Amino acid sequence: METQDKIRQANSIAHLIRLIGVLFFIAMAFQIMTWKYAMFGGVACFIIAPFVRRLMVNQ
Repeated sequence: METQDKIRQANSIAHLIRLIGVLFFIAMAFQIMTWKYAMFGGVACFIIAPFVRRLMVNQ
């Protein structure tokens, strides 16, 4: 039971990071941020999310 809660929490954190990445892309579309910073932030969030999930599950 404890493992399921840990996996569920890790998945929700990873989804939240991915959502922030999507918000970077939306900010770029509406020209709230310059495309360079928004692309960097969005791609970084999508790359970091699985690593954060893996770290949380393994702890």
